[in-house]
Amino acid sequence: MIVLSADGMRPDLYRSPEEFGLKVSNLRQLVEAGASADAVESIYPTTTYPAHATLVTGVPPRGHGIYSHLASLDPTAKARPWHWFARAIRVPTLWDVAQAGGRKVAAVGWPVSAGARIDFNIPEIWDAAAPDPHRDFQTAARHSTPGLFEEVLKILRPSLPSASPDELRARAALHIWVRHRPDLLFVHFVHYDQTAHHFGPLSKQALRALEKMDEEIGRLRDQVTEEAPVDWIVLSDHGFLPVEKEVAPLVSLDAEGLFGRNADGSICLKRLGAVHAGGSFALYWLEEPTADARRSLDRAVRQLRDTGAIAHVVDRARLESLESDPDAELMLDAAPGYYFSDRFDGPVIRETVKDRGTHGHLPSRPGLEASFIAVGNGIAPGKKLGRIRGTG
Repeated sequence: MIVLSADGMRPDLYRSPEEFGLKVSNLRQLVEAGASADAVESIYPTTTYPAHATLVTGVPPRGHGIYSHLASLDPTAKARPWHWFARAIRVPTLWDVAQAGGRKVAAVGWPVSAGARIDFNIPEIWDAAAPDPHRDFQTAARHSTPGLFEEVLKILRPSLPSASPDELRARAALHIWVRHRPDLLFVHFVHYDQTAHHFGPLSKQALRALEKMDEEIGRLRDQVTEEAPVDWIVLSDHGFLPVEKEVAPLVSLDAEGLFGRNADGSICLKRLGAVHAGGSFALYWLEEPTADARRSLDRAVRQLRDTGAIAHVVDRARLESLESDPDAELMLDAAPGYYFSDRFDGPVIRETVKDRGTHGHLPSRPGLEASFIAVGNGIAPGKKLGRIRGTG
């Protein structure tokens, strides 16, 4: 079985590609050859790392323990580590089950897989201070199966100057499949997500990245040959929304005295932690708050709501019903057209200077639906699954 994750791919992009001028013939062939969902309801927040943990466990964040992409609650840190390591997942994964059944497993660029019990593993991991995470090969090599990264690098080296991350990952996956014959292979494609963030989810650049990913899927399908048919799963973690304005909640929170100052005047952690996730912004008490601190937080949240940039304030009760982060005091959910940053300076709201697309909002928001296509033995061709949930 081969499991391909198309990060950020909305289902309408492969169900109705003509509406967007998209040429994704391989995805269309898979839809026609197997079963596919009209939409998959993702988890909260609708971000890559919690969602990928759900994809390999079948349970929501409150079950597997990966609540966000960041492993640090300190928004004053200059380089924050991500949830790269599989040891943070609290329940069995698909690779654990496969290993227990005597199956060989391989993975290329899969989130939250560093250190996992995977036979042939090149995890998604980088130095948090690296300017381009996808060109930080040294960190990935250090955490890969011994010798595997160097082996694959020999195949990839001629393509390195110009190849996209998806091309590199597809070529690495094909080499591992042919050389090591795994029974289960995971591959994470990221270029659409990257370009959708930067240029917008329906920009010509993002749509071209999706077409290139489709070409890589076609290359894999053409070159993966076995005596027995191979089952193919193509899925995604979340959808995407366009944005025009950036919101900096930390500016309001700092103005209310919820962060401290170092001797040199720089901002330091005090009693409040935070994680920005594009369409959502989580806040955490790092110590038992005083009544004054609670009032300060309430004032900051009220001021943010008054700007019109906040669609919902998701409280603890709602987070519990969503089976999301049990440690967050609350999460802010962005209004249409807005996204959250971790900026401490400047105005609370400004025109975006970086991103044109984002995700991370409540999974019920139209446009954030994830994808699912399955082709294989016993799966009826052309079967429509309707709208399904991403958890069991």
